[in-house]
Amino acid sequence: MNRSALVIKMLNYLKANDVVSRDEIASYLETNKRNISEFKKELEVAGYVIESITGKDGGYRLDETSLVPTIALTDKEIESLHDASAFLQMYNYNQLTCYNDALMKIKNALHEPNQSKNIHYLWSGQTTHTEHKMISLFQEARDKRMHVRFLYRSLQAATYEERYVQPYELIVSEDGNYVLAYDRTEGKRPGYKSFKLSDVRMKRVEIASIRFARDPDFKIDEHVGKQNLIAEAYCVKIKVTGLHAILLEERSIGLLESKEKVDDGLLIEFTMENKAKILEFLRSLGPDCILLEPSELKDELIGSLQQSLSQYML
Repeated sequence: MNRSALVIKMLNYLKANDVVSRDEIASYLETNKRNISEFKKELEVAGYVIESITGKDGGYRLDETSLVPTIALTDKEIESLHDASAFLQMYNYNQLTCYNDALMKIKNALHEPNQSKNIHYLWSGQTTHTEHKMISLFQEARDKRMHVRFLYRSLQAATYEERYVQPYELIVSEDGNYVLAYDRTEGKRPGYKSFKLSDVRMKRVEIASIRFARDPDFKIDEHVGKQNLIAEAYCVKIKVTGLHAILLEERSIGLLESKEKVDDGLLIEFTMENKAKILEFLRSLGPDCILLEPSELKDELIGSLQQSLSQYML
């Protein structure tokens, strides 16, 4: 890519974001960081005003007061465009790249300041009023790059613990709403972790006054799976007979799914995350289902069925 193209690309990136560091711009342009100062000078000669923000979270910011927007959209309309991108990605839309390019041009025309305002939809989900409030707070903190404090209790924990995180992305998964964040809690191992936004697990969500610098190399695909974001995935093989064989032939079960008709039913192989969800699904099929693989789930299924049976043998 020639120098002029890089300068124009840098201008578009500044238009689409708020404060961005030289490292972040250089990474986006795939060029040496030393070139960014020269590109800035060329844009300033052309009449653009670019502020230099000092400090830990500093960088460059385009002064947009002299720029005239060419289209006018409400915040809700802009958010709907971002959300549409997430839905199109979920359903593997073959023109997604073109759509996102068009969306970037719209953002440039609007001088949209935030890098990411969309929620990533991995599945449909139900959201309570309290969870909506949590989502709004985490969205605000993410867009403003502010830390968040809250009380959290994981599935394995008996009590709530205070957490201090940098929110990166919001995700609607099959089993609820999550925030993917960088954990900065004192005494905890730092790193990207997912936290479920639920009335039971999360309490007292507050936005802190301290900003953070978003990692320019962050890629959500490295932290979130195709279908879910926390549970381990299992390759499951079952044989289904009776009415359930007919019903399951008509519906999708999991990922990487394959079905084969046999004389007395249906052989199904699929990948599904969340062990508890898999066992619940298998138990719902009753005597019409035989679990063939994996053996570790077979042992757990037998154990859970024996435990249930024992409740009625007292």
